[in-house]
Amino acid sequence: SNRKRVTFMPTTGSRGVPRPAGALAARAPGAAAARKPRPPWNNEFATDNNAAPPKPAGPAHPHAGVPEGAAAAARLAPTNDGYVQETLSATLPRFQRAVHVGDRIRDRHSGRTGICLYLGPADFARGREVAGLRLDTKRTTTDCDGKYRGERYFRCTPGHGLYIPIDDAEFLALGADGGTGEQAQAAGGRPLPPHLAPLLERGGPKARDPSAVAAEDEAAEAVEQANFDLEAELERVIGLEAVKEMLRSLQNAAVVQRRRSLLGVKDARTLHMLFLGNPGTGKTTVARLVARLFKSLGVLKKGQLIEVTRKDLIGAHHGETAQLTSDAVKRALGGVLFIDEAYALRHDGSSDSAGQECVNTLVKESEDHAGEVVIILAGYGKEMAAFLSSNSGLASRFPNVFAFADYSVDELARILAELTAVKGFSLEESLLEGDSLTQLVARTIKPAEVPKGNGRLVRNLVERAIARQTDRMFGVLQDAGTVAHGALTTLTEADFESPPSGAKSEENLAAAFRQLDAIVGLGSVKTFVRQLAAQMQLNAERREAGMKAAADTSLHMMFVGNPGTGKTSVARIVAAIYKAMGLLRLGHLVEVDRSALVAGYAGQTAIKTRQLVESALGGMLFVDEAYAIVTDERDHFGREALDTLIKCTEDFRDDLVVVLAGYPDEMKRLAASNPGIRSRFATTISFPDYTAEELMAITDAQLADEQLVIALEARASLGSIFRAMVAVRDRECGNGRAVRNLLERAKREQALRLVGLPGKKSKEQLMLLLADDFAPVLGELGLAGR
Repeated sequence: SNRKRVTFMPTTGSRGVPRPAGALAARAPGAAAARKPRPPWNNEFATDNNAAPPKPAGPAHPHAGVPEGAAAAARLAPTNDGYVQETLSATLPRFQRAVHVGDRIRDRHSGRTGICLYLGPADFARGREVAGLRLDTKRTTTDCDGKYRGERYFRCTPGHGLYIPIDDAEFLALGADGGTGEQAQAAGGRPLPPHLAPLLERGGPKARDPSAVAAEDEAAEAVEQANFDLEAELERVIGLEAVKEMLRSLQNAAVVQRRRSLLGVKDARTLHMLFLGNPGTGKTTVARLVARLFKSLGVLKKGQLIEVTRKDLIGAHHGETAQLTSDAVKRALGGVLFIDEAYALRHDGSSDSAGQECVNTLVKESEDHAGEVVIILAGYGKEMAAFLSSNSGLASRFPNVFAFADYSVDELARILAELTAVKGFSLEESLLEGDSLTQLVARTIKPAEVPKGNGRLVRNLVERAIARQTDRMFGVLQDAGTVAHGALTTLTEADFESPPSGAKSEENLAAAFRQLDAIVGLGSVKTFVRQLAAQMQLNAERREAGMKAAADTSLHMMFVGNPGTGKTSVARIVAAIYKAMGLLRLGHLVEVDRSALVAGYAGQTAIKTRQLVESALGGMLFVDEAYAIVTDERDHFGREALDTLIKCTEDFRDDLVVVLAGYPDEMKRLAASNPGIRSRFATTISFPDYTAEELMAITDAQLADEQLVIALEARASLGSIFRAMVAVRDRECGNGRAVRNLLERAKREQALRLVGLPGKKSKEQLMLLLADDFAPVLGELGLAGR
């Protein structure tokens, strides 16, 4: 038979390097005697692969396969001795990979770039293939050095390690670190970096001896431990001076304690800690630093950081919580257990048996493993103070208290500059001159918002700026077709601030004033509101001109007047005016009274009041019948609510307007009883009672809204009613509310009258209110027959 048998063999190593073409030959039957023993892979590669492989025709990757020939015959080339040899261009595509160890690659998801140091399966990815990167730029949110969830597949500088799904790895270029390596030369004519050559063998990544890997890890960790410099680490931390001093004190104590132990002196200290502060103040970052510090000092063996919250420690069944808490402590042995929002472990004011079990177990574990683990409880200051009372042993076992202060405006500006650089962007030069960046942060982040986010607010600010800059660059590309390279990554002042509303703000302001003018009567109130708006606008123009403005002008007000005089309606319009002028972020109105501010239990009133105030931030808090907050001298709950409210008006003065409303005489007594009210509510607007003509105008407006009309006789009856109401001149007359109640009663009389008529009612009958519909009210007022 002349049929030739063709045999194919695996042809590539870890970098897609083809085995030599001569090794792929298959002989025809009868040539067995001529077959030579196949030499080992290394020798064969050294003797038969001297020539470089054919250059690929436009591959996406230097290691990618070469396009096949024009015909199938090109793939199988017969040799002179009867063998059929498969060409390299036909073999290579079947064994190609998108990326390889040593390549420069980019994470498609985050855009980060770096050198690939590992390709293969990982247990933490459930056996799926991942790519391990040594990033070009350090990440600020992690200290990953190639070890993730207890698994290590490579090592790099802390903060530069990243694992990504292999599908997210995009090839950029071959590694350009230099060095030589015949694998790289064979694959693409480029040498491999010397530090990667031992990782690549011709048969793929070589399995390494676990003991050797462990020895290398220990040696690298020893070097890292010896090179740890606390002062250098603290220099990179912005602000937190009190925290830095505490860390230095802990380091000094550990060094001295180790010397004393050599003399036989037992001076062991409890190292468990409390981190107290608002969100975004760097508590987690400092916790990582504590772990590394104690590892470098030999206090902790491993130095890992385990982060948990309530959901990780509280079980669904009885007895499960204690086991989960103990397991968390055991995982952290040799390192730090960081419990964020620790005050949530036990819910206050309820029979949270699981939470109490968690706290009790935590206290016991902190004592049993005092020298093996450091436990850090983190949370807000006030909440943590209440949490410590849930177990008498908490305070004594966590003596190291770190107070994380909110960042100042200058510190927030430094954080902004650093975060911008980390993301690969730069700030325009004008923002780097003088205190321009600090002023920008002061304009874009309200002081009242800082306790809610601190550094997180800056991160959100930068991300919004990048989004606006992206839209701006897209517009430039559409208009000009090109854009300068530097402009693509430069953030301007306009990118950080909300787009100027311009005509929109003027339109909203005009609409708010139209609503104010539409209110019947209240001429003095309208004039006062316009004066306030003009004063605020003038102050803004003075600041823009570089002149001094009344910076201490308080926006808080008192509205005094009888019920139904339009206090709530005017408050809502004033909030809209302030929003249109940029004085308020949201411009919403939150209405409350004593029942919404005062709680039924001691210690809860202040919390309840503050929560309501925080819900109104960015807008206006309208406290109706404010004089009723404190009923008498023995009303401790009411006094607590009022004191908390007054304090909040000062704490959030740049992001909140508070309006206290009530009867004139009672509001005067309230202001006289508390000096803080007089100083913080300097503006008082008096709402006079409506005249009979104004009440009739209010009636006409309400009738028009409801598509109703009144007969001439009914209008005369209404005139008599309104004149009688105005003559009373007391708080019970109702004013605008009396008009609404009067019309509601008249509509019920109309309905009763029409139901008694036979047949279908006409449109005119359904719309018309007669004098008979107002007769009952006239009779009650003694005006019947008039």
